[in-house]
Amino acid sequence: MQIMSRKERALEGLAYYVISTLILAVEFFLYLIRGQQAGYMDFGGWVYFLCSCLSQAAQFSLLPYLLFYLPLALTGWRRTAAAVQVGLTALLSILIYLNGQVYALYRFHINGFVLNLVFGEGAGDIFEFAPMVYVKQGLLFGLLLLVSIGGWRLARAMSRRLGRRMVWPTVVTVLGVTLFAQLYHAYGAFVQKPSILKSTSVIPFYYPLSANRLMLRLGVTPSPNSALRFADRASNSVAYPREPLQLTPPDSLPNIVFILIDSWNKRTLTEECMPNVTRFAGENSLFDNHFSSSNGTRNSVFGLFFGLPGYYWEAFEADHVRPLLIRELLDLGYDIRAYSSATLLSPPFNRVVFGDVPNLRVHTEGESSCQRDSTLTANFLTDLGPMRRSGRPFFAFLFYDLPHAIAVPAAKNTRFQPAWDYADYTRLNNDIDPTPFFNLYRNCCYEDDRLIGEVLDSLRSGGLLENTIVVLTGDHSQEFNENRKNFWGHNGNFSRWQLEVPLIVHIPGQPAGRYTHRTTHYDVVPTLLGRLGVQNPAEDYSMGYVLSDPRPRGWHFAGSGMNYAFVIDDDKILEKKVNGVLEITDKDLNPLDAYRIDPDSFDRAMSRLNSFYK
Repeated sequence: MQIMSRKERALEGLAYYVISTLILAVEFFLYLIRGQQAGYMDFGGWVYFLCSCLSQAAQFSLLPYLLFYLPLALTGWRRTAAAVQVGLTALLSILIYLNGQVYALYRFHINGFVLNLVFGEGAGDIFEFAPMVYVKQGLLFGLLLLVSIGGWRLARAMSRRLGRRMVWPTVVTVLGVTLFAQLYHAYGAFVQKPSILKSTSVIPFYYPLSANRLMLRLGVTPSPNSALRFADRASNSVAYPREPLQLTPPDSLPNIVFILIDSWNKRTLTEECMPNVTRFAGENSLFDNHFSSSNGTRNSVFGLFFGLPGYYWEAFEADHVRPLLIRELLDLGYDIRAYSSATLLSPPFNRVVFGDVPNLRVHTEGESSCQRDSTLTANFLTDLGPMRRSGRPFFAFLFYDLPHAIAVPAAKNTRFQPAWDYADYTRLNNDIDPTPFFNLYRNCCYEDDRLIGEVLDSLRSGGLLENTIVVLTGDHSQEFNENRKNFWGHNGNFSRWQLEVPLIVHIPGQPAGRYTHRTTHYDVVPTLLGRLGVQNPAEDYSMGYVLSDPRPRGWHFAGSGMNYAFVIDDDKILEKKVNGVLEITDKDLNPLDAYRIDPDSFDRAMSRLNSFYK
C-alpha cells in the first residue's frame, strides 16, 4: 500500500474543501430559487448571489478542513481525519437544509429561539409531526450524507490528477468571489438595488459590507433613478396593508407635529430638568409605560412611522414600500416637512420613511448637535407662519439630537453639577458613580427643553394647538447603568432602560390624563390614521392598537431582524443575539436559566410578527 506524504494528505483535504464548498453553495443557491426573492433578480444580482453563496460556503467548509482535517492528517491519522471532515460536512449540509425549512416558515434563520423550542422542555407541544414526515426527513438526511461521502471519492481523484496545481486557483477564486460579493453589496446597498437587498437576507449568518456613510462623506450620491426604478412596482413579498384602506376623511384635517428626542432617558422628565416638556405633559395625555420599537434609532423611527417592527426594514427598503401614514398625508394634500439635527441620509430615512416627499430637507446646518438643534428650531419657527397662511394642513417632523451627542458648550453645562466637561467613555465601568456623566446628559436635555419650549409656545400663542396633533417622544432611551450590569448608552440590551421613553400626545379636545397601561411605538400610527378617517382595524396595517386602548400588548417585539427581543408584559426579555444565541432574563437582566417558553404564546407572537408577509 502506497504511503501518502504530508503534502499529498493536505492536498486531498483541500480538494474535499473545494467539493464541500460547492455542495453547500448549491444548497444556499436553492434558498433563493425556492423563495419569492427570485422575482427581483437581474444579471448583476445573480452574479452577486452566486459569489455570495460560494463565499459563505467557503467559510463554512473552512472550519472542518483547518481545525479537524489538517491536524489529524498531518500527524498520520489520515482515515480518521477524512471521516471527521466528511462527517462535519454532512452535518453542515443537513443543518443548512433544515435552516432552509425554518427560514421558509419563520422568515429568520436557525437561532436560539428555534433551538430552545426544538430541544427545550415542552418541545412536543410546539412541533408535532406525522410519522411520514420523519421518514421523509430521514431519507433526505441519508441522501445528503451519501452526497458528502461521494464528494470524498471525487476529491481523491481530483487531488491525484491536479496535485499542487489546484492550490492557487482555489485561493484566488475564494478571495476573488468574497471580495467581489463584499464590494458589490456595498454598491448595491448604497444605490438600493433590489436584487442585492433581497437576496442577501436569504443566506444564513451572512453580513456583507456596507459603506453608506463613507460614500456620503466622500460626496457620492446615488442617482435618483436608482431608487425610483421599482417605486411603482407592487411588492411580491409583503402585504402592507393587508387589506385596502377604507377612508372617510374628517370634516377638517388637523396639523400634525412629531417632536422626537434622540436617546431620551425617562428620568429627565421632571420640572427641574425639562420644565417646558413636563408642563406640556401635565396639560395633555402622558403615556407613562411606553416602549420604543427598538434600542437604536433606525428601527425605532421605522416602528414609529410604519407601526411595524424593524424586522421588516430590509423587505420594505428593497420593495420601496412607504409608510401608510406618509402616503395618506400626501394623498390628503398635507405639506410635509422634516427638521432633523442629524442627517436623514444615514440611516436612509429620506428614502425609507420620506421617499415620496418632494423637496425634503435632509440636512441642518451647524458644526455641533447643539448648533443644529438650535438651527432646526429656528427653521421650523420661520416656516410656521407661511405654513399656517397657506391654508394647507401640515406635518412637521422635528428630530433633536443633543441628548444623543451628550456634548454641550461649557456655558450651558452649569445647571446640574457636578458634571463632566465631556462624555469620556473610557472612564465608564460598573463601579463608577454615574452622577457627573448623567448631569452632563441632563444639561443637554435642559437645553433641548428650552428649544422645544419655543416650539410649543409658538404653537400655543398662535392658536395652532386648537387644530394640531402633537406627538412628543424619544426614539429610544439612554441607559446610565441603571441595571448595574455596566451598560451605558443604547443598542446594548432590551431592558426598559434602553426601550422605555416618555410619550406625550396632544389631541385637540382630548382632556389631560395619565395612562399607565403598556403602549408602544406601534400604537402611534393607528391612533393618527384613525383621526385621519381610516376605518380599517389596526391589525390591517400595524402591530399596534389605538394608544388609549388598554388591552395587553402581549409579546412586544423590539429590534431588527439580526438582533431582537420579545419583551413580555411582566418584562421578561427573550433576546436573540446577533450570533444566534438565545438569552432569557428578567427585567433587570438577571438570567432565567429555567424559564420555559410558552408554546401557544410563541406561536401567536410569530404569527403576528409575520402577518405582513405574503
